[in-house]
Amino acid sequence: MASGGLTGPVEVTSAGNLTGETPFYAASATKLLITALMLMPDAPPLDTPFRQILTGPDTEGLHRKGGRDRTGEITLRHLLQHTSGLPDYFEATSKGKGLLAELLAGADRAWTFAEAMEIARRLGPIGAPGDLRRAHYSDTNFQLLGKVIEHVHGKPLADVLDARLFAPLGLGQTWLASDPADTRPVALRYKDHALPIPRAMASFQADGGLVTTALEGLQIVRAIFGGVLFDASRLSPMYDWRPWQFPLSYGIGLMRFTLPGFMTGFRRMPELIGHSGLSGAVLFHSPRTGLCIAGTVNQIDRPGTVFRLLASAALSA
Repeated sequence: MASGGLTGPVEVTSAGNLTGETPFYAASATKLLITALMLMPDAPPLDTPFRQILTGPDTEGLHRKGGRDRTGEITLRHLLQHTSGLPDYFEATSKGKGLLAELLAGADRAWTFAEAMEIARRLGPIGAPGDLRRAHYSDTNFQLLGKVIEHVHGKPLADVLDARLFAPLGLGQTWLASDPADTRPVALRYKDHALPIPRAMASFQADGGLVTTALEGLQIVRAIFGGVLFDASRLSPMYDWRPWQFPLSYGIGLMRFTLPGFMTGFRRMPELIGHSGLSGAVLFHSPRTGLCIAGTVNQIDRPGTVFRLLASAALSA
């Protein structure tokens, strides 16, 4: 893990086969970078229906139920805040094993955007577009946002990230996974064994394909929340929290993590805002204390481990 303020000294804590410079899969922490791209001044307005941008057959009929097709009602905002009503192509399944179960069983596989959309179409809607009562997390939403970004910029998502984030920040060990033969990232771990799934990691793209290091991840957090990439005031409207999975809530493309007093010895824990990933990867910032923290525990089986570390860091700060 690497931590520090928005500027100034950096502290690195390492264990096992990880150092501050070890490239790791950030999994769903990738979503923080997609949110950053959607906050840049030349991004389309968040209330734009995504089908105005993605008009091809791959995205037709994604929200169809009872003879009614509401796909055209889903906006970029709905995708970012997980209120689109679309199912999660990665975890959810109505029959048989889902992709996550296959991967955890050691069966590495690849998929295309079209295949991900077909899985979501087959599963069917889980709610109405724009239902704001709670977030219904779905990787389908960010697969769509990745394609929106590609369409707007006219180039692959990896190239957009390079041009808009990685190159301006001088990051040399951060990229979007796209080559299953790339052996640079440390293998994910599940329980007591390595889980080499490079074909899957190259398929995630916008919903989980980021590779970075703790030190460069910290640079990303500092840049996003410190106003380096865009005016930091653009973040405030994204802090529109709704219930998700305790102790996490979800805003517009952002997670919030905090603990109630009875879980912290009645000390007030500063809220942390950013994103985590299934691998135990985190990219978070505390607006109250200025703390930035990035890294991974690289363990899929014990997701609570990294949040205990985050809580300890936030309370110490």
